[in-house]
Amino acid sequence: MRDPAPDPLADALDRLIEQRSFDLHFQPLVAIDRAEIYGYEALTRAPADGPLHSPLVLFEAAARLGRLVELEHLIVRRAIQRFKALGLPGQLFLNVTADTLLGAREHAGELAAEMAALGLPTSRVVIELTETRPIEDLAQLDDALQALRERGFRVALDDLGEGFASLRRWMQMRPDFVKIDRHFIDGIAQEPLKQQFVRSIVEMAATSGCEVVAEGLEQEPDLEVLRRLGLSICQGYLFARPSATPRASLSAQWSGRLAADAQPRLLQNDLALPLAQGAVTSAAQLARRGLTVTPATSCRSVVDLFHRDDQLLAIPVLDDQQRPIGVLRSLHVLKRSTERYFMDIFDKRSCVELMDAHPLVFDVATPLRAMSDALSNLDERLLIDGFIVTRDGAYFGSGRSSDLLKAVSDLQVHAARYANPLTLLPGNVPIDHHLDRLIEAGDTFAAVVWDIDHFKPFNDVYGYRVGDDIIRLAARVLTQAADPQLDFVGHIGGDDFVMALASADWEARLARICEAFDAGVRSFFSPEHLAAGGYITLNRQNQPSFHPLPTISAGAVLHLPGHFENARALSAALAEPKRVAKGRAGGSRYFVDRRQPQPQRAQLAA
Repeated sequence: MRDPAPDPLADALDRLIEQRSFDLHFQPLVAIDRAEIYGYEALTRAPADGPLHSPLVLFEAAARLGRLVELEHLIVRRAIQRFKALGLPGQLFLNVTADTLLGAREHAGELAAEMAALGLPTSRVVIELTETRPIEDLAQLDDALQALRERGFRVALDDLGEGFASLRRWMQMRPDFVKIDRHFIDGIAQEPLKQQFVRSIVEMAATSGCEVVAEGLEQEPDLEVLRRLGLSICQGYLFARPSATPRASLSAQWSGRLAADAQPRLLQNDLALPLAQGAVTSAAQLARRGLTVTPATSCRSVVDLFHRDDQLLAIPVLDDQQRPIGVLRSLHVLKRSTERYFMDIFDKRSCVELMDAHPLVFDVATPLRAMSDALSNLDERLLIDGFIVTRDGAYFGSGRSSDLLKAVSDLQVHAARYANPLTLLPGNVPIDHHLDRLIEAGDTFAAVVWDIDHFKPFNDVYGYRVGDDIIRLAARVLTQAADPQLDFVGHIGGDDFVMALASADWEARLARICEAFDAGVRSFFSPEHLAAGGYITLNRQNQPSFHPLPTISAGAVLHLPGHFENARALSAALAEPKRVAKGRAGGSRYFVDRRQPQPQRAQLAA
């Protein structure tokens, strides 16, 4: 009888397990609502020159040869060790099959102890159940999940929409995360059916109290649709490919873009809101005169100052013209003073030896929004030290970060009272207040009123939830086209918006809005409606009526000093150009009334 033929995969697997010759790569999961990395998924890579290089081949071979659980135990421990060694932030997502998960009750305590020894809390580890293999014993699965949760681990269901009865498994597992299979994410911007599926999953997740993760994100239009559908965590090549040495933070490009898109607009044009008496709006109101020193002050004197007052957190260092050149931080100074021989050497030397030459400095006129942005980009360890306020470059006072955060919070609460709840853009009260202020100041700006065309029949055909999504799309397109330092965007209500554009290229911005809306709105329509350019509904007489797809149109007036008495008069002047714009055929469009009205104030004076 012949000996059985050698199995090259079995031999390769034996070597891989014996030699631990696999690598761990990590791919980030990105919290797009916070513009930061949420965590990393660990992915296994076998040697590139071997037959097990493909993960599918590796795990299928391990299962066939009865070594899957052994292999996954090795991978999980290696991934945890490597994650900790790299100092990566956030959650660690670990893939395991049902075979390994069913035995978790026996090994959960041992794994938790190993993590404690590494200094990694179990709350930072998410066990992902991959659905590549069926689950035979549901009761044993429940026991295993309970054992993991009792020790602080979190649980995710991977590849939702694919595999063995995944929706039923969701109901049984009640995971902390569900990860939507890449099939439903790739190309979602062009597939209304995929959008409806994802929208349903997000609604179910909100009811069950779990987070939804979109896997396989590769295209930027898909990102915009996912944001609109309410997903906050995404993973895919669009942000980063898996790497053995991944970045510990988002690239500057993505961090800036996501932050700009995600930032609430409640702080937009702070002074457009009718603020309460004494409300904080600038750095000057947060500054307090405090203790300062000069370079002539010795290190010994500074150490003594901090020792005498444990409430003293930071001291500005000023030059002979009272300009801040640095800041002395309590934690840093006291730590250095305890180093061996430090005070022996630096006792009488200038305190500049201990100072940070790059303090956080604001001019007295800096608005809260700019201060909040700067603080959000600061190293967390420095937040406790506060900031310095100057007037014409000279020291004016010092401020506390806690006071700034409270002032920003108060302003946002105040703004929310006047904001449209759907878009968080300023509503009618701040719109009128802002326009009146611009008119009173004699500013030159373009006043624009926007309206979504054919919106009601779209709402009737697709439903009010999708109608709300179109309104949010319009809000996003308008705010992205506006310069937050110069321009203003408000939401009157329903599908009506107002802009006050002080940017010199305001008309080019109007054109960009039309193009962006027409491009973004296509993802809402079914293929047949796109092909037909609209849809048919029954009118009040029960007769079929054709309705074009929604577009957006605007009427605009250029305001020059003295042309209008107040916001009410300006609003009335916008009615005619808006009517002209809506009467034109084609895609999204705008019309500017270029006639020059007689200055109303001059007429009144006459």
